[in-house]
Amino acid sequence: MGIYVYAISRAADDALPPLQGILDQPVYRLASGPLAAFVSDCTLEIVRAERKHIAASQRVLQVLNAQFDLLPMAFGTVAQSADALSRLLEEYRDALTAQLQRVAGAVEMGLRLNLDVTDPIAYLVERTPELRAARDRLFHRHKQPSHDERIRLGQLCDEALRRYRETQTTQMMALLGPSCVGIAALAVREENEVSSLAVLVQRDAIDRFETAVNVAAAQLADELAVTISGPWPPYNFVRLNLHESLGEYHAADR
Repeated sequence: MGIYVYAISRAADDALPPLQGILDQPVYRLASGPLAAFVSDCTLEIVRAERKHIAASQRVLQVLNAQFDLLPMAFGTVAQSADALSRLLEEYRDALTAQLQRVAGAVEMGLRLNLDVTDPIAYLVERTPELRAARDRLFHRHKQPSHDERIRLGQLCDEALRRYRETQTTQMMALLGPSCVGIAALAVREENEVSSLAVLVQRDAIDRFETAVNVAAAQLADELAVTISGPWPPYNFVRLNLHESLGEYHAADR
């Protein structure tokens, strides 16, 4: 039987709350020296990214995150045995300890900045003299613009949107910096999305962070909407890949 691994933490005597994980198996702590892993028994060699499995993993991590410093493992991480997992904790002890020190006492909060407008490009064109002039030169004339001219205007708009996102992200990071331990800009996925930030915040300072967000939001244009989420395990502040050197580990495609 394999062992599903949710996260790595420091070894401790704190009692775990009763938790049912993947396949409704109870979650327990497997310790090795100064480190420990939160795990549950698993009869599956590969845990697929099915909704029921994702929900179970997230539920476990959410509860643990409220009490312990965590290095969350990639979804689907399964060790073949307790011995294999103990060897991993021993082999990577120094790196894991350093990562735990980095996130000590902290959780991750998410922040998204969105343009609450129907057409972000049209919004930027009206507020950017260079783009407005280029649009007028192209369309306020008798002949239709060529394909190349349209492409060039599109490139100008894309560049303006990139600069706008960079400016707003830099401003938001500067405003939030004093209220957090660390902050990272993530890739945006939607055209209306201006900024996506992962913010490392001390557990006992979440209220301070939320106040800082409200103060920052008051300084933004009315069209910019701010949403926050969390607390989450510090997914974006853990820099470890433990699968490459241990063949006895399996992780489902993410």
